[in-house]
Amino acid sequence: MISLYDSIGLVGVSLSVGCYARVQWQRDFAKSFAYSLLNFLSAVLLAVSIFNNWNIAAFVSNTIWGALSAYGMYRCWNYMRRAKKAAQITLH
Repeated sequence: MISLYDSIGLVGVSLSVGCYARVQWQRDFAKSFAYSLLNFLSAVLLAVSIFNNWNIAAFVSNTIWGALSAYGMYRCWNYMRRAKKAAQITLH
């Protein structure tokens, strides 16, 4: 029987592999907010899954991965906000 922690980790792995596959098929996906968000969720889910069987290296790796993904979301959000402002200015 699969534990709750293993199930959470498998969802995280699915998101991670899915994001990587999509980047290979569609390179522009890496520039999207969805890519960073899915990577962030993947890192969080994988970090939660290792609480059951602690592994410091995996925790550090997922923490860094999550932080980088959060930074990517921030950059995408700023870019979208600036693009929206520029569009509004050109319309007036």
